[in-house]
Amino acid sequence: MIALIVNPAAGRGAAQARATAVEQALRTLGPLRRYDTRAAGDERRCARTACEDGATVVAVVGGDGSVHHTVRGLLEAAGPAPAHTIPLAIYAAGTGNDLVKSLGTPAHDVRAMTELVARRETRHLDVGYIDDVPFVNAAGLGFDVEVLERMQHQRWLSGTAAYVVTALRALFGYTGYHASLVTPQTRQDGPHLLTVFANGHTFGGTFRIAPRARLDDGMLACVNIRAVSPLQRPGVFLRAVRGTHLAHASVTHDTGDTFTIVSPGPLPFEADGERYRSRGAKIHIRVEPRRLTVIT
Repeated sequence: MIALIVNPAAGRGAAQARATAVEQALRTLGPLRRYDTRAAGDERRCARTACEDGATVVAVVGGDGSVHHTVRGLLEAAGPAPAHTIPLAIYAAGTGNDLVKSLGTPAHDVRAMTELVARRETRHLDVGYIDDVPFVNAAGLGFDVEVLERMQHQRWLSGTAAYVVTALRALFGYTGYHASLVTPQTRQDGPHLLTVFANGHTFGGTFRIAPRARLDDGMLACVNIRAVSPLQRPGVFLRAVRGTHLAHASVTHDTGDTFTIVSPGPLPFEADGERYRSRGAKIHIRVEPRRLTVIT
């Protein structure tokens, strides 16, 4: 049985419009059961229920947030590592759709994606954890969380344009966050403008924040930008669009399988674009290799 999870609100309604076409295409492959979300983050419950119902593939129509919560449910259903999850197929209908850019799947093409589901060709991806919250594409602290909070009040734009405009507006006002970042190579004390732990290479819809990151190498890329002056910030972020920012003097880049952030108190963070707050002053970041199974 194929399980189809739909978040009607994803992409400001784009998922609802795509869901009918996806459902019709998937029904040509055999039995299908559809699960519509009832509230924010409900994909997690839907995925667990689908696994209990005997799903052999879980397809999700939505953006990075929908994928994030679906993955949480799949991981819970799979049990402890190193167990693999039921295969996940992603039909993109979000604002940034960052993960599928790293995956390289035809996630915007219903017919092409359905052909991949029919072939059942899979790939095992690493899963990162920040404060025990799983993420597939990236997690971050600092500027990206500030932008997400401001995005909640964005009314006139959507998609990548909304993120870019909101980020530009926040660029000159955000002061940074104070913490010590401990990587396998260094210890860096704040303030920091942005810290990203990346499994995929794209972030925020348009930024190639971690051009060297790989989804299945058992490592995370850590990209840290110091809290430089507002006048220096546009140059750093413009480079990040092209992925050339790693050479900037304010940017450091490390790879590893464990990291730690120590701050005076709990910090807000994001995982795949979903906002959280740490449980304490020390945040651990780690990776579980080849944990998630995806259709590719």
